[in-house]
Amino acid sequence: MVKIKDLLGLVPKYIFESKKEIGEDKLVRYIAAVMEAARMEGVSLEEQHLVEYLVESLHLSGDGVEKAKKLIGRGTASFGELLAGIEEPELRVCILRDAYAMVRQDKNVDNVEMLSMERLGAALGLSERLVGKVTGLVDAMYDIRGEIEGMGD
Repeated sequence: MVKIKDLLGLVPKYIFESKKEIGEDKLVRYIAAVMEAARMEGVSLEEQHLVEYLVESLHLSGDGVEKAKKLIGRGTASFGELLAGIEEPELRVCILRDAYAMVRQDKNVDNVEMLSMERLGAALGLSERLVGKVTGLVDAMYDIRGEIEGMGD
């Protein structure tokens, strides 16, 4: 059975088709960066649900989740340290996209969070222009979702 959420992801999967396998070590760093974005102003229930969704979707083992928590648990690791060894451009863009989606979960993005996303983009080696495009894409997705939800009233 096809669900609407599957249709919403169908064309982007085609546009960004990449057959490259990502090892668990990189997925641990990926989820650690997203979890770190959630920790900025305290983890809300919505942010926790997004983390759980990503962990499940990535098929990340419990051990992998614990490794990610350990990476950020010290509270002293920079985004650069968290992301060491991530060379794949698509993965770097996905990390920024999902970290920014995490920041957007509470519907209130402040200057501190935006600065943090800019630092994350820099740590990922992404240009300011690309960071703006990725955050703009996430903003547009949330705006579209809001308009669709408003249509049901």
